[in-house]
Amino acid sequence: MCCEKDCGRWFHLPCAKEGGCVTQYIPDYSSYCPEHRPEQDVQATPEPGTECPICMEPVEDRKTFTTLVCPACKMAWFHRDCIQVGALGSAPGHSRC
Repeated sequence: MCCEKDCGRWFHLPCAKEGGCVTQYIPDYSSYCPEHRPEQDVQATPEPGTECPICMEPVEDRKTFTTLVCPACKMAWFHRDCIQVGALGSAPGHSRC
């Protein structure tokens, strides 16, 4: 269920990702529908030909739901799926750019 007050949208886990929902696996374990999902508060654009350092495949040419930028250096760009898989193998707060 979207945690935005008065939203009331429900979704189950397998469909959430496909539908553009954000489910956070950190305390408070919040979930957001596509309309209310948080977005990165970073103003940056990848250089042409930028590759995800995890899979080495090109990223989109701008910040999107599927393309994220490192909030610290604003130079490393990742696919959402790649960074989530990488985060599963890291201790919380220990991901590095």
